[in-house]
Amino acid sequence: MPLTVTLRELTNSYVRLREAADSTPVAVCHLLRFYSVECGLKSIVLRERSARDTTQQPDIITHDLRELAKALKLSAAAYQNLTACQRRSRGGFSHPPVQVPQLHEAWRYGAELDPEEEKRVVAGLTVLGQLCVERIGR
Repeated sequence: MPLTVTLRELTNSYVRLREAADSTPVAVCHLLRFYSVECGLKSIVLRERSARDTTQQPDIITHDLRELAKALKLSAAAYQNLTACQRRSRGGFSHPPVQVPQLHEAWRYGAELDPEEEKRVVAGLTVLGQLCVERIGR
C-alpha cells in the first residue's frame, strides 16, 4: 500500500530535493532531480484538483513523469525528452531499455545508461523542474 502524503509534504520535498540536486555530485543529482520533479508535479496536481493528500488522487501514485505531465495537460514539448534510455552493455550482455517510470531505479542502483540518452532525459527533467518552480512559486 502506498504511503499517503499531503500537498504540503510533497511541496516541501520537491524544494528540498531540488536544492540537493543542484548541489550534489552528478552520480546522485539525477536521482534527486527525478524525485524532485515527481514531487513537484504531484504537488501541482493536488493543488489544481483542490486535494489535500494523495488518497484523494490515487491516480498520481506513480513514477511515470510523462503520465503526471499529461495529467496536468502540459504540452508534449514539456516532456518530449523523457523517453526510455538504453543501458550500456558489458561483455555482450544487453539489457532492455530503461523506461521512464524505472529511471529512478537505474540511478538509484547505478545502472549505466547511454550517456547521450541520459543527457537528453536530464534536460527533460530540467524543463519540468523549471515548470514546477514557475507553478509552485518556490
